[in-house]
Amino acid sequence: MRRPPRIRLLLWHASAAIPVLGVAAAFYGPALARTGGVWPAPLDDVYIHFGFARAAALGHPFSWIPGNGYSSGGTSLAYPLALAPGYLLGFRGAWLGLFAALLACAALLDLCRSLRRLLEPRAGPGAASSRWVAWIAPLFVVAVPLLDWSWFSGMEVALLGAVMGRALVAVRRAELAPPAQRPAEQLRAGLLAALLVATRPEAVALAAPLAVAVAHAAGSLGAAASLARASLPTALLLGAQAAANRALTGEWSAAGAVRKLILSNPYPASLEKAVEVIKNLAALRVQALESALGGPSYAYVLPLLGAIAALDRRARRLAVPLLIGAYGSLLLVSLNATARYQNLRYAAPALAMLLVAAALGAEALARRGRLAAGVAAALALAALAAPSPWFGRQIDHFARSSANIVGQQVEVARRLAARAPRPRRVLLGDAGAIPYLSGIPAIDGLGLGGYRGMPFARASVHGVPAVVELIERLDAAERPDVFALYPSWWGGLADVFGRRVDAVKIEDNVMCAADEKVIYEADWSALAPPGERRDGAMDEVDIADLIDERAHGYAFPSPRGGWVVGAVLRGGSDGGGAPRFDAGRIIPEGREQSFAIGAAAAFARGPAVLALRTDGGGPIAIGVAVERAADEARVEVPERPLDRWSEIRVPLRDVAPGDLVRIRALRGAFRSFHVWLLRP
Repeated sequence: MRRPPRIRLLLWHASAAIPVLGVAAAFYGPALARTGGVWPAPLDDVYIHFGFARAAALGHPFSWIPGNGYSSGGTSLAYPLALAPGYLLGFRGAWLGLFAALLACAALLDLCRSLRRLLEPRAGPGAASSRWVAWIAPLFVVAVPLLDWSWFSGMEVALLGAVMGRALVAVRRAELAPPAQRPAEQLRAGLLAALLVATRPEAVALAAPLAVAVAHAAGSLGAAASLARASLPTALLLGAQAAANRALTGEWSAAGAVRKLILSNPYPASLEKAVEVIKNLAALRVQALESALGGPSYAYVLPLLGAIAALDRRARRLAVPLLIGAYGSLLLVSLNATARYQNLRYAAPALAMLLVAAALGAEALARRGRLAAGVAAALALAALAAPSPWFGRQIDHFARSSANIVGQQVEVARRLAARAPRPRRVLLGDAGAIPYLSGIPAIDGLGLGGYRGMPFARASVHGVPAVVELIERLDAAERPDVFALYPSWWGGLADVFGRRVDAVKIEDNVMCAADEKVIYEADWSALAPPGERRDGAMDEVDIADLIDERAHGYAFPSPRGGWVVGAVLRGGSDGGGAPRFDAGRIIPEGREQSFAIGAAAAFARGPAVLALRTDGGGPIAIGVAVERAADEARVEVPERPLDRWSEIRVPLRDVAPGDLVRIRALRGAFRSFHVWLLRP
């Protein structure tokens, strides 16, 4: 890659800075006016990144809040580490957003620089006719307003763009390097591909084909060794991340995948999940790959230019991975239950890849001579101009979204920080601004923030009562004393364990999950003390407590069964006991639940009594069997009072630690809340 003259470089950098900084100003200016001077963030998720960045700056990397422990819920491993220096430099509170904006502009200029290096024509036929493409490369970067919204949102997308550009340059260098230097260049490409995945996990759809491209250009070095150098860093990163997740959270997957992926939901059938994925794909195609690119008449231009690059001998080793990465990443994010929301931000990486592939296609076509260069210019002009009518709408949406976040999340943080006495800990749902700006420790009920390795993310998928079961495990002094929640999201928690004391309601809501966020004071008096044991119990399984279920190998009927429910009822046969919370699962008629008696339970083989807690309702029948026994005991359960817990006692002739117990709903659905194994 020959270095162009210095004066031309200076002019090019000036021409790149104008569109990037101009579009940044177009988005930030109206947003600042709407927020009253608070640095704009159109997504509350931006503040989640800020929380991870602050924790990293304070010496707690990969933690959302110092003291909460490791969290796998950050959508980007790399981005908070890139923001952390800004916090150390004094960009505190919402002003860390200014540092994020500066970082975004620098990242986009770096992407433009990488594009220039890829598009600068090499010596040979067509060099003169294609030189103009490198000059308009910055316009490809900022041409799509939907993508610009994400570039300047404060999220990790701009950093992803910069890393993508450098990874593409590294692949090109590995292709062109002399054999003696090629291994080092291949390894460089592999490391940048790994950084790409560390910045956004769905970028693996680009990292993998880039590694294949490096191997394809291996020449005399051999494809296998070249593929290893280009792919091993990404494989090691993913393996190390999965191992850390497993060791520190009990899950191989990151919390975001557990919470958000459609496949993680245990209740829908496979066909129902497939329908949701198809809905996401359709929405992403129509809104991100069609409307955002100028409508049906122009949406084909970017893919067409990308296809031209894929057919070009010089460009195909980059264009083919970019096209695979774009559509592959869309397929991956379509598995995300939130893919259609938050202004389609999950489609931003795919749009960035398509734009780069299109720029490569314009250069490849322009190299074919003057006539082809004219066609390339016409296609490039159509691709760049068609999305422009959306600028006004996206700029307005950016400003309104930023105003929503300031008006709701930032305001709730201010009110909580001003409360006296100061709250000990706040329970919230995937809200970043509240703990970050208030400085109050928090537990994220949706699990993305992580809390001492407890499976809040998995519990939130199963149902709100499963989240309460985990809170029941905490010492009374550790439980949140205030909530900041959307009531419609947290039925059975906010209305049962909270007393409404304040609320923040916004108008013109275009971004927040609801227009009103409510502050509650907590009352956990219906929860059992942590570690409570029943007298005479040799073992017990607290149904819907995911930690207890995992310890006992508990299995519920899935899909379309095992739904988590919860209740606060009085105990005792006469209902005279104190109200007590418990969560359980609904076992539909004809289905079963099973669990293994704790292998570490200290009792000898022999007879026992199985005590099953359930709530009120009509007559049912259940079958109980121990795995080693040949028969199943049928138990008829009469109608039960609705205002108290009821207990079903089933004698077992012979049971030992490690035995598998099956409980089947023979007539009617069985609502199973708790199981104790008692001495007879």
